[in-house]
Amino acid sequence: MKNKINSNTYGTILILIAFFSWGLSPFYFKSINMVNPFEILAHRILWSILFLFAIIAMKKQIFKIIEVFYSPKTILTLTCTAILISANWFTYIWAVINNHLTESSFGYFISPIFNIFLGLIFLKEKLNKVEIFSVIVTIIAIAIQFSEMSFTGFAPLVPILLALTFGFYSLLRKKINIDSIHGLTIETLLLAPLALIYIINLGIQHELSFLSNVKITGLLLLAGVITSIPLITFVAGAKLLPMTKIGFYQYISPTLQLILAMFVFQEKISQLKIFSFCLVWLAIIIYILNSIRKYSLKKVTNSNV
Repeated sequence: MKNKINSNTYGTILILIAFFSWGLSPFYFKSINMVNPFEILAHRILWSILFLFAIIAMKKQIFKIIEVFYSPKTILTLTCTAILISANWFTYIWAVINNHLTESSFGYFISPIFNIFLGLIFLKEKLNKVEIFSVIVTIIAIAIQFSEMSFTGFAPLVPILLALTFGFYSLLRKKINIDSIHGLTIETLLLAPLALIYIINLGIQHELSFLSNVKITGLLLLAGVITSIPLITFVAGAKLLPMTKIGFYQYISPTLQLILAMFVFQEKISQLKIFSFCLVWLAIIIYILNSIRKYSLKKVTNSNV
């Protein structure tokens, strides 16, 4: 019993570190908002490789990375997920440094409900009436968000792109048997040549922010840590907690982002947009309560077997 309590406590601490890190990450990206988003993305990829390889080397698991390259199907899938996660990263970086954090938080709020929709279409999962209602409410909220957006520029697409890219990323990652750390290492490794070429090209054109001054250089060097540590703590914590409990915590990040957008970065948010967030929160509450009910029924069923 004591070991179980310690396990739950340790898992909760790790999960909270992950979600608070993601929720507070806008401070980091705002601090380098003078850097081209593509250059930030390139540094995020390159320094993540070094950080992840250092961890894998310490755990003596390099052979697990090599083994994956013997499977063309797995490499093809990871190439697709690499493209999706890089698009997700770029969209989020662009949104934060261009004062559209509200839109990005909305994107992460709708992601779990959007994943239900993807599961229905691609995994042939069956939805109960409660889940169908949650999806419908979320669609209405998205429609309200779009109804008041000016369809000029990239901003209106931010929440949809975040939900789409992460949703399909999660969907594809479910199809391959590889853990998050090794998967992320290979994904960044596959993206590295393009990132390196881009950085070299910026250097040739004298447009590289890296090495331009000590502050920017130091912050860009942290990109790998900022990217990797939340993922590592999330993976470790997720192994120690039930999915229903993680479901509660996953909304910490977008909630913090919304609070920062409104009260720290002074982004404007209309009453109609607040109403759309309320609809999403309603869908989330219904979704979580339904998940708890399903988990409890499953637990009772298993105990009776």
